[in-house]
Amino acid sequence: MMTYIFALLGMVALCVFWAVFQLWLNRHHPDNEKRPIKCAGCDENCEE
Repeated sequence: MMTYIFALLGMVALCVFWAVFQLWLNRHHPDNEKRPIKCAGCDENCEE
């Protein structure tokens, strides 16, 4: 039973870390919001 609690806490910690990382990334690279989700970072016009 204790291993399930550790696994659950680890998963929650990972999700919290991911959310904090996304906030940090948005603060340091504000132009990322303008990029479409499916954009691979190539130099082609992805505005469609």
